[in-house]
Amino acid sequence: MKPKNFSKTILSLLLISLLAFGCCGSVIAAGGDGSGGGSGDGSGGGGGSATETTTDTSTVPGSGDNTGGGSTEPLTIVTASPADKATDIAVDTQIKLEFSKNVAYATVRDANLKAVSLWAGDQPIAAEITMADDQLNPELRNFINIIPGAPLQEGTVYTIKVDSTLSSKSGDVLTAPLALTFTTVGAAEVASTTASGNSYGSTIGLIIVLMVIAIVVGAVVIRRKKA
Repeated sequence: MKPKNFSKTILSLLLISLLAFGCCGSVIAAGGDGSGGGSGDGSGGGGGSATETTTDTSTVPGSGDNTGGGSTEPLTIVTASPADKATDIAVDTQIKLEFSKNVAYATVRDANLKAVSLWAGDQPIAAEITMADDQLNPELRNFINIIPGAPLQEGTVYTIKVDSTLSSKSGDVLTAPLALTFTTVGAAEVASTTASGNSYGSTIGLIIVLMVIAIVVGAVVIRRKKA
């Protein structure tokens, strides 16, 4: 066999191997269970379950600067992340509450920090409660952040409790205490996702090895025929 024909044959084998690899990759991708999806904390992307919900805001004043000053409307919660009763929440998700008025004002700030707590069952969880400076970041004056002191546990029901003592800049308070629950993703689901990823990686590796073997065998056969 001429060197030119030999080169063409090798290129043909490479092309066939690449096409086979592409077909196998498509089949593997199509064989997923559809459980994948964006994860998130409600601030950037979707997830397997909702991480943020909007409650009825009909009690929020329709005018004013929404700082809590000069309004007789009660203080209400607007959004919670994770959402109340949400499930399959990632253990590293950000926990954040938004209220209808300014809860970070200097005169109510310290008391409001003590009005929020995190629980697992009937046990309080060490957590840092934070709020932005309403003078430096006025757009964040209605938000309260909850930062667990240790990573959340898998497959656990957590409760965010807010006392009715929480008040706004103008002194308006909640009409009743809040108890918002969410459940973290189970250990079995995390293990299943990890195993699925490992299986996919192993399959790709096997395909690459088979491609290399096919090319080597083809080259040996051609050399023998040439000899």
